[in-house]
Amino acid sequence: MMKIAGAVLVVGAAALMGMAKAGDIRSQYTQLLRLQRLICSLQGEMRYARSHLGEIFEMIGRREEEPYRTWLAGLAKEMGKRQRGTFPQIWSESIDASLGTSQLPDKEIQRLKSLGAQLGSADLELQIRTIDLYLEQLGGTIEEAREEMKTKVRLCHCLGVMSGMFVAVLLM
Repeated sequence: MMKIAGAVLVVGAAALMGMAKAGDIRSQYTQLLRLQRLICSLQGEMRYARSHLGEIFEMIGRREEEPYRTWLAGLAKEMGKRQRGTFPQIWSESIDASLGTSQLPDKEIQRLKSLGAQLGSADLELQIRTIDLYLEQLGGTIEEAREEMKTKVRLCHCLGVMSGMFVAVLLM
């Protein structure tokens, strides 16, 4: 009886580990979608409001969720101080400080940093075109993540249960 209870617990624990990993994969996909929405908001504010970037970051940051709220608020604050470096430096440092622990893939964080190198240094139309290009690349990344997510989530669930069964059989 104890062996059966132990086996059920092992299978359950392994299944929960698989579900947790699947949740991480879903969370990464959700973060990419939120980033896309944020960048679209940035583009819209630049195009129509034509406000200062610091004001745009502050306005968008108020309605975003974490970690983007902290990132944009910190970015607006640093831009308001105007004490440290250039905009690309401030952008890159703020990404490292606020988004380094997010679920975003490293490739996307690097692309986001390179986007900041283009913002604030050119005319408005060039900045908007740069954001358009970034959004196209981000759309491709999101599509890849969606396709991978379908298979990886199912795989994580199956591997969790199957590895639990394997360990349970070994223990019996």
